[in-house]
Amino acid sequence: MSEILNGPSISKHDKPEKIIFMLHGYGDNAANFLHLANPIDQDEWKALYVAMNAPNFITGNLMGYQWFDLYPNGIYISEAGPKEFEKIRNEISDAINKIVNTMEEYCKSLNLSFADCILMGFSQGGMMTFEVGNFLNKQLAGLVILSGRIMKNYPIKNKILKQTPIFISHGEKDEVIPVKSFYDSKDYLSSYKCNFESHVLPLDGHNISSEAITLLQNFIKKIL
Repeated sequence: MSEILNGPSISKHDKPEKIIFMLHGYGDNAANFLHLANPIDQDEWKALYVAMNAPNFITGNLMGYQWFDLYPNGIYISEAGPKEFEKIRNEISDAINKIVNTMEEYCKSLNLSFADCILMGFSQGGMMTFEVGNFLNKQLAGLVILSGRIMKNYPIKNKILKQTPIFISHGEKDEVIPVKSFYDSKDYLSSYKCNFESHVLPLDGHNISSEAITLLQNFIKKIL
């Protein structure tokens, strides 16, 4: 079962009809991120919320997880070379497989399909959300990238991804992942004619505000 990620889940319904999978940010954990389910949830969605812990602990932080190392071989990611990026790509690939395996287990247990699922992530979890969507050959209900960025800069060849509704939002005052990353991601999705909506929040930093939640709720209503 090491290929399945652990983490808590919550639902108001005995037989959920939708699943919203949640990927936390760097240094956070699933239990903390699951708290976002309550302000987001709408009864009519009949949703189960599943938060996953990233596969790897951060050294010296027993409550914090990472989807991939920001300091491969002790070198910060922005200064990493080919060897470090190979290590990062391997970690991302491993995390993608575990996320997908976990999603499949939940779908199987509830007799649901990937088309009944939304995958959402914040910050590094938002980066992983796009990576999973680009990897999958199955249709998801939607992808949500909150205060994240898209790491890839090569052509999108996944036709299913292009059809998948994508929500991206970012705080204009974000000091962790500068808003330039948002605009780069927006241009990237536009250039391959992806189905997405995007929002810049002028008062937000690296956080998920009530305004972001309202915009996200409106998006979920449209796709569910």
